[in-house]
Amino acid sequence: MVPYKKVAAVQLKWSLPTAIKLKKMIVLHYRILYIIQIAQDVPSGPHGCTEGSCYPATGNLLIGRAVNLTASSTCGLDGPEHYCIVSHLQESDKCFKCNSQHRYDPYHHRNSHWIENVIYLMDSNGDHTWWQSVNGEENVSIRLNLEAEFHFTHLIMKFKTFRPAAMIIERSADFGRTWRPYRYFAHNCTKIFPNIPANGLHHINDVICEERYSDIEPSTNGEVIYKVLDPAIHVRDPYSLDIQELLRITNLRINFTKLNTLGDDLLDRRSDVLQKYYYAIYELVVRGSCFCYGHASECAPVPGVNIRESGMIHGRCVCKHNTEGLNCERCRDFHNDLPWRPAEADNPHTCRGCNCNSHSNQCHFDMAVYLATGNVSGGVCDDCQHNTMGRNCETCKPFYYKDPLKDIRDPRVCIACDCDPVGSLEGGVCDSHTDPDMGMITGQCRCKVNVKGMRCDDCKEGYYGLSQNDPLGCQPCNCDPRGIIMMGAPCDQISGDCSCKRYVTGRYCNQCLPEYWGLSNDLAGCRPCDCDFGGAMNNRCMMDNGQCDCRRHLIGRQCSEVQPGYFCAPLDYYKYEAEDATGHSPSDTALPVCTPCCFSVTHYSHFISYYCIKSDDLKLEQLVKLTVHRERTPSHMVTWTGPGFARVKDGAGLVFTIDNIPYAMEYDIMIRYEPESTEDWEAIVSITSVMLPSSLRCGNLLPTEQLYTVTLPHRNRYIQMPRPFCFEPSNRYVVAIRFQRHGVTHRHLTAFILIDSLVLIPKYTELPGFQGNDAEAEHRQEEMVRYMCLDSFMITPMPALAEMCSKLICSISSIIHDGALPCQCDPQGSLSGECERVGGQCRCKPNVMGRRCDQCAPGTYGFGVNGCTACECHPDGSVSHQCDPVTGQCQCKPGATGRQCSDCQPGQWGFPNCSPCQCNGHTDHCDSRTGECIGCRDYTAGHFCERCVEGFFGNPVLGSGEHCRPCPCPGNPGTDHFNGISCQADHTSNQIICNCQQGYTGSRCDQCAPGYFGNPEQLGGQCRPCQCNDNIDTEDPESCDRSTGQCLKCTHHTVGQSCDQCQHGYYGNALVQDCRRCTCVTAGTIHSACSDGECHCDQQTGACPCRENVSGHNCDQCSPNHWNYGQEQGCEPCGCDPHHALGTHCNMFTGQCHCRSGFGGKQCTECEQFHWGDPRVQCQECNCHPLGSEMAQCDRITGACECREGAAGKRCDECARGYTGDFPKCVQCHPCFQLWDDVVCQIKRDLEHIQFTVEKILESGVTPGADDKRIKELERKLRQVQDLISTEDSDRIHQLIGQTQDEGALRSTLSDLEMDLRDINSTVSQKKEVLEDYLTSGFTDQFEKVKRYYRESAKAEEKCNASVSGPSSPVEQSKETRGITENLLDAGKDKLLKAVAAQNRSLNELHQKAHDLDKKVHHLNHKVCGGHSSAGANGSCPDSRCGGAGCRDDQGNRVCGGEGCNGTVSTSLTALKHARNVTDSLNSAHEELQGVAKKLQDLVTLTQDVKNQAMTSLERAQKKKDHFENSNKKLKDFIKKIKDFLTEEGADPESIEKVALQVLSITLPVNRTALDKMVMEIKDSLANLTNIEGIVNQTTHQVSKAKDLLEKAKDDAANNTKRALDVSKKAINKAAAALKDALNNLNSTRNATTEDKQMDVMMRLSNLTAELEALRNKTEQNREMAKDAKVLANNATNVASSLEKQRYRELQMKVGSFGDESGGLDSIHQRAKNMKKEAEDLLNKASKGMEQLKSKCNTSPRVILGGSF
Repeated sequence: MVPYKKVAAVQLKWSLPTAIKLKKMIVLHYRILYIIQIAQDVPSGPHGCTEGSCYPATGNLLIGRAVNLTASSTCGLDGPEHYCIVSHLQESDKCFKCNSQHRYDPYHHRNSHWIENVIYLMDSNGDHTWWQSVNGEENVSIRLNLEAEFHFTHLIMKFKTFRPAAMIIERSADFGRTWRPYRYFAHNCTKIFPNIPANGLHHINDVICEERYSDIEPSTNGEVIYKVLDPAIHVRDPYSLDIQELLRITNLRINFTKLNTLGDDLLDRRSDVLQKYYYAIYELVVRGSCFCYGHASECAPVPGVNIRESGMIHGRCVCKHNTEGLNCERCRDFHNDLPWRPAEADNPHTCRGCNCNSHSNQCHFDMAVYLATGNVSGGVCDDCQHNTMGRNCETCKPFYYKDPLKDIRDPRVCIACDCDPVGSLEGGVCDSHTDPDMGMITGQCRCKVNVKGMRCDDCKEGYYGLSQNDPLGCQPCNCDPRGIIMMGAPCDQISGDCSCKRYVTGRYCNQCLPEYWGLSNDLAGCRPCDCDFGGAMNNRCMMDNGQCDCRRHLIGRQCSEVQPGYFCAPLDYYKYEAEDATGHSPSDTALPVCTPCCFSVTHYSHFISYYCIKSDDLKLEQLVKLTVHRERTPSHMVTWTGPGFARVKDGAGLVFTIDNIPYAMEYDIMIRYEPESTEDWEAIVSITSVMLPSSLRCGNLLPTEQLYTVTLPHRNRYIQMPRPFCFEPSNRYVVAIRFQRHGVTHRHLTAFILIDSLVLIPKYTELPGFQGNDAEAEHRQEEMVRYMCLDSFMITPMPALAEMCSKLICSISSIIHDGALPCQCDPQGSLSGECERVGGQCRCKPNVMGRRCDQCAPGTYGFGVNGCTACECHPDGSVSHQCDPVTGQCQCKPGATGRQCSDCQPGQWGFPNCSPCQCNGHTDHCDSRTGECIGCRDYTAGHFCERCVEGFFGNPVLGSGEHCRPCPCPGNPGTDHFNGISCQADHTSNQIICNCQQGYTGSRCDQCAPGYFGNPEQLGGQCRPCQCNDNIDTEDPESCDRSTGQCLKCTHHTVGQSCDQCQHGYYGNALVQDCRRCTCVTAGTIHSACSDGECHCDQQTGACPCRENVSGHNCDQCSPNHWNYGQEQGCEPCGCDPHHALGTHCNMFTGQCHCRSGFGGKQCTECEQFHWGDPRVQCQECNCHPLGSEMAQCDRITGACECREGAAGKRCDECARGYTGDFPKCVQCHPCFQLWDDVVCQIKRDLEHIQFTVEKILESGVTPGADDKRIKELERKLRQVQDLISTEDSDRIHQLIGQTQDEGALRSTLSDLEMDLRDINSTVSQKKEVLEDYLTSGFTDQFEKVKRYYRESAKAEEKCNASVSGPSSPVEQSKETRGITENLLDAGKDKLLKAVAAQNRSLNELHQKAHDLDKKVHHLNHKVCGGHSSAGANGSCPDSRCGGAGCRDDQGNRVCGGEGCNGTVSTSLTALKHARNVTDSLNSAHEELQGVAKKLQDLVTLTQDVKNQAMTSLERAQKKKDHFENSNKKLKDFIKKIKDFLTEEGADPESIEKVALQVLSITLPVNRTALDKMVMEIKDSLANLTNIEGIVNQTTHQVSKAKDLLEKAKDDAANNTKRALDVSKKAINKAAAALKDALNNLNSTRNATTEDKQMDVMMRLSNLTAELEALRNKTEQNREMAKDAKVLANNATNVASSLEKQRYRELQMKVGSFGDESGGLDSIHQRAKNMKKEAEDLLNKASKGMEQLKSKCNTSPRVILGGSF
């Protein structure tokens, strides 16, 4: 180690030039500061205070305050101490003695170094004096305590030794209670004060750390200068609060925290080493001045301070500008009109005296008043005299007012008020002065709220009744403003009566006159009710909403609307259909009778004509009335009402009974008719009332019977009686009418007239609303005539009514019926319960008629929930087109039968040309239309019973001599040893050849077929399918054991005894041949699950066992928020920063997170690219020099760039060590440099090792050489101190403190306590002044507050009264609302009760229906399942073992029937068992089937040609299928090329768009017509094939029964065939869909040339471009998905192929089992082939279209691009 003496010498040598320069700069700077301060050293003259601010002289605040200056450490206080000087280390006198036991004396105690020595630089002899601390003590403080507030400007310290390595200057403005730092000083700010900024001063009040005054050199005479206001920082306002607060101090403290040493103290802490390290100050200057805020130019001593030293800066200001206080901090008494402010250079802010108009000599400042006056005046006078008050005593007190003739300063300016006590407030208070803005007039009395006048003796407008007891003075008129005429004077001021508008009444004009409503601001005040004269009871309505009093079932404000479900009766509502009248013969006495024979009377218009009935005409009485029904067709106009007409012969008549008259009045009588010839007819009408009229309207009219005679012209369709007849309710009337030809004396046998109906039309002119001569009645009559309302009901059909007619007719109907009539739509015949508003016609279902939709239309029957059904009587077999309205039975002609009369009699067929059935004597019945025999006997079947049923053979044709015999296969049909379907006789071998059931083989079906096992050779033996779950080759005899059924060769990748499990490496459902290879990706699957490149998976779902954090069905991707796929341990978490990343996901392969702007790194925890730093704090740009750095990215933590050889620096923009020149032209140094550099580096390493050792010592806290016992002793004492503090033993603590404190410390403590006491006394004095101000405040302020509170209370009272009384108050509005609500509740109460009653009835009916339904369900359960059900909560039925509806077993399966149950289910199961037994009994007919084979041979020839054609077609279809597959493969290749192009990385948008345009332009080679023609050809071909079945129809019938048995025995095979057919059907559907898409593309291409389609194509291209861009983004994912889809597609193709082959083999085996020569069986085979051929043809068509579509790719785009764009 180098000795510290040499190190010090070296440092002194190389630092000498620097020290000289620094010293010169400090001297120059100090001189400049001294010159600047000259102006402040001299106090301002008295003249300066008058024009602006003035300031006392500045000086050294230490002068005269030696007793207030203390230091925490001083050498030699306890006795002499030795110290050394660094600069004298090589001299003989290098160490000296310090003895500060006594104050410094130049003659006797020159070695005393108290802190007071720093006040002056030299003593009286010119020798330097200084203060010095204890050796080696680092934490030392110097403190100056001031007696008042001072301005502190700057500090100068001149050190005798090294300046401190670290120190802090602090201040206090509250006499030491709190401290704040001014400035930090350190040779290494970042290390010593890491939390303090060291980057320079930016604001004047910044607290920073400075390094320029903390260097180790110079070793003596070093200075530290600190200015509070740094000249480099511009201060905008030096008098601002911030600056004043920055300069203001009461205490100043300098804390030395670290000594500057040569480093040897770090290794050795001995006293002789530390003797040269201490703090020593020659001079300390604290520049400042008395703090007077610019209001004083001189200061005097503070009371209690008796020191009068020359140059001392005193602390009490001699205040100017009317200010006072220790620091001139307040205004003088009675000078508070302006706020106190510090003086400024051009504005002294002199405190201004208050203006109290000679009525007071006390005031205070109020900031609120000052701001309210616009910063003009803020003085508020206190204790105003002479009955005055106010801020300036400018107003009079309550009950006084200002005399306008006297000056405000006159003591008698205020005069007492003179107010009327009845109308004034507050006992007669008046306005104290005149203020037009506030409505105040001097002497004006303060009236009550509703009173006016100079003396408050008149009511205001809108009020009346002046009273002393009324707190408001007068009562409000309370006139409703909407109902009064004059707004200025709404009511009489004495009586209070309001003046109302025309239609308004009431004391307050708040009510409408009767028949008016809606009080408003209209001119008339209210609006007329305008209630409907018929719909409303009267013309009165509710005043608030205008609601009229409606009749029943009428709604709306005016009662002009009909309630839903009701209607208004039309004028012809009371019509009586002639079909319902009673017909009478000409001689019937019920009709108006004629005189004796051949007597005739000339008839006049008011007489009745009679003529006689001759005896030869008596036979005419047989035909009196005939009902003629008319069917309603859309093409014919309906000119009648009801079902039709009554056809009345000449002389006969009709009698109508009328008993439903609703209203007593006169009615016009009208007859609607339709003549059958051009002759005119006449009607003789007799009207008779059964009871005498009793109503006021009809009771006085005579006679009670009236006769009418009217002519019925043939050109008219209605006739009206010449005069009305008075009808009344509760009476019955008989209207008898005789019809006869006009002007003839004899009746004609065939003369008839069609009578439609009799109509009563009310005489509306006598109803209320039409009577009288008032204008409204006449207007209504005129509108009835103008709009032809009455004429509209005379003709049929009735034209559309005008809106005015509908309104008037509804009013008439409402009067007559006292409201609206219910629709009463029949729920079965109508579509809803609502009907037309006028007329009441319901919306009827099909074939239903009538107003209520309650009857079937003519020609229909069966009225029900679906309407009526057309009769459809056969025209050749029925008498007419009408049928029974209930059963629908038509009236048949002879020889016809059936409901529609469209069938022959039993035993015949061929209606209408019936002929006997031809059934070869085997049955007597046949189909009435086709002649096919029904119920063939003797084991026969066929159209004519001409062949044997399945299982029998022979020739049953009548005359052949043969019959049907059972087939021996090997037993007879019907037994359990019959295994065949049918048989045939081979005449060449004279043998019977059996067609076996599925599962059987052999000539006699006595062996099991491949895939089956059993013992069919034994009686009752059966062949059962091998239980291999369809996973064996049924064509392979060795697939399973024929005796035991054991599975031997499993297929479809299955294993197991029943082939019911998938092989290892496969998954799926082996039971449905769905075993597929596992598609696990080895890179993501656990190793134990894979071997030889193949992995196993879950055999049910196919899910692969994935590695950790790997997901996907195939383990082909990382789990969300993970990456690094393919690793041994699975995927790793992304770890994306939650704040800096856009999400938690990352790239699966690179792990790169998606970072927000400004962040980078894999996990977004670093700065973005080409930046460095902590992103949480700040990121900085690398700025690596491109010529000197290897890369643009620097170190993300340090920011250091990676430099090339020869470059160095943080940014690689400098020449490296060992290189010279100007960057970037760096040249390598001479080789000798390397030698010196090695030596320097070795020295650097040694120094770093020393530094490391020192840091370790500092960290451990153990100084080398220190005794461990000493450390343990210190720790023990420390624990004792802690125990004392924790036990709170105050006596013991004080004792120990007393032992350790010396006299100086006690004196310092007493001084601090004295200062605290002084502060407390000052605070008490201030509080006392505030209390005195409060106690001496005058009555004026208190009275003003009382008045303000009173005004607020009065306003609250007024607002409260307005909310309680008055028309617009909430209480009154609530009262009115409550009344309206109660009225509405009363009005709707009955309606609600009725609705509730109706709902209760409906609920009861529904309950009854539910109960009946429950009983029916119980009954049905008993019938079906054999017991009743009562399902519990879980569906169990413990009380019914037979189950039923809702019953389930423990597994959730439905339970119905069973053993011991007699329901239909059990019966059907028994029947099924019986049917199987019957099947076994069919074996007995085995031998009879031998003859059938002989006859079937004859049909082979007929069907062989069809079979050959089918085979040829099948071969052709196979070729087409191959062609389609090739075409489809080419199309797939073409699509794959397009897909590969689109997914390529280099595919640009222009190329993609071009390809897309070419694909979109592809069109089919044929148009729509050609495609339609192809489809029709396919349909025709299928139809022709269907006709072939008709050719072999007889053969099919002969083997139909055998097929049934075959299907029952081979259910599984049939199901397989059905599935194969379903596959074919799906193929047909797919082909049809392909054709449909092709047609759509064709149409879109064909229309592309039109203008409208061009825009569509452009939009499609635009959308396609966007979609292709999105497609490129998903290319990577789609590639992976495509691989999986390819594997799945291959599996699906293999399964489909195997399934197709298997199903086809099963179908061939089934067909082949019937034999090659069986025509009927070939037909089944042929149909299956036909269906397959149909599917293949459709697919071939689609394939050709797609192939031609592909061929158009190169030509169509050119056409479209040329023609469309």
